[in-house]
Amino acid sequence: MLKEKGVQPVSFGVVRAENEADWRQIFEFAQAIGMKNITSEPEEKDIPLLSELCDEYKINLAIHNHPEPSHYWHPDVILKVIEGQSKRIGACADIGHWVRSGLDPVKCLKKLEGNIIQLHMKDLNKKGIKEAHDVHWGKGVSNVDAVLEELKRQRFQGLFSVEYEHNWENNVPDVIQSVNYFRKKVRELK
Repeated sequence: MLKEKGVQPVSFGVVRAENEADWRQIFEFAQAIGMKNITSEPEEKDIPLLSELCDEYKINLAIHNHPEPSHYWHPDVILKVIEGQSKRIGACADIGHWVRSGLDPVKCLKKLEGNIIQLHMKDLNKKGIKEAHDVHWGKGVSNVDAVLEELKRQRFQGLFSVEYEHNWENNVPDVIQSVNYFRKKVRELK
């Protein structure tokens, strides 16, 4: 159906698996439909296996950060677990969840430089509060402009996922406004 519609999926997740057979099934699925990335919050014990699978299937694994107390909430944890592993394992930097955890997204991006595979972009109305909600990009506390400037400095070539979880039942106009803001800012950064 995706081929019929001319859609090429490039990433999916956030997924987890319980054992090697289940992980292989996820990688086989991703390979079969031509995906480049799998987003996951794997158990730390699975990282060596995932490193091997990433190289075997030639698919990246982007470790996602949910807010504190999630295991991967802080960039230091991600850096520790990917050390010595395949270059195909890196971060799925969720800007909003860093803000919910009270972290500065620009400092987090700098810390992860060279290890960011993709981003979940959002702008939030409050910092350090788990219940914070999405607002149009550029209107919140996530410092979207500085995030984009930092990604340009890093020559980031990965994937941006637009996330707008507030107003879930009717968020398409909100997503459009955020995407338009993104496009305008990217043009200004050239």
